[in-house]
Amino acid sequence: MADETIAQVYLQSDQGVPSNEAFYKAWDGFRKRGVPCELFEPHQLHDGSLPLSRGTLVAGAIRVVESALETLGVDIPPADNLPACLAQYRGRQVRKTTWGTLANEILTNGLSDPLFVKSYCRNKAFPSIAVFSADDIAGHPLQADDEVLVAEYVVFLSEWRCFVCRDEILELCHYQGDPFCFPDGAVIRQAIQDFRGRAPAGYAIDFGVLTTDRSTERTVLVEVNEGYSLGPYGINSVDYTQVLEARWLELTAG
Repeated sequence: MADETIAQVYLQSDQGVPSNEAFYKAWDGFRKRGVPCELFEPHQLHDGSLPLSRGTLVAGAIRVVESALETLGVDIPPADNLPACLAQYRGRQVRKTTWGTLANEILTNGLSDPLFVKSYCRNKAFPSIAVFSADDIAGHPLQADDEVLVAEYVVFLSEWRCFVCRDEILELCHYQGDPFCFPDGAVIRQAIQDFRGRAPAGYAIDFGVLTTDRSTERTVLVEVNEGYSLGPYGINSVDYTQVLEARWLELTAG
């Protein structure tokens, strides 16, 4: 599979230009690699005017790319943002529950410590929710049986995204917090090593630096991100396309 390549790229656009930085970076990277690129708008997926195949990668928003994959008969993989095999790197308590169960717990017993809630089985199904009180669970359009991941609420000193293609680290990019608060490279390398055999062909894995006191810092897993649609966060454009391409070819292999 590593020797296979993409023959054509369709990039999500708006009024004739790539819709955001990620799609522009994909256009720039594939162009530099000599891969033909064509702009499209999402309605073309729905009206069938976009000729799709395994060799025609779609770069766009996560729901747009998923729609293209489904058109090709690909089952969208469930989200696995905090894999069990990497549990030792989480650095905080994490549990799976349903939105209804969580809401009932908070409304009945109150909340002793803040929580962070995100979608469990679908990537970016809803924006992550910080819960500081019962008021924070009101007004969200979630169903009682929606599965969610609930984690301790923590504040990272800095956050970093590591881009991985076929188990090889391509780049590590700072995206939030203190840019001079560096993560422990040995922890990141070991986590990626431990993920081998279960990891997607192309993905990004985020790490953050936590502190328990002024002298102790530790590097922990923030989350794993799907490689078929993800924020570039400073990676060079050619490396970015390698991640997109590897994951697309893996998913469409049939």
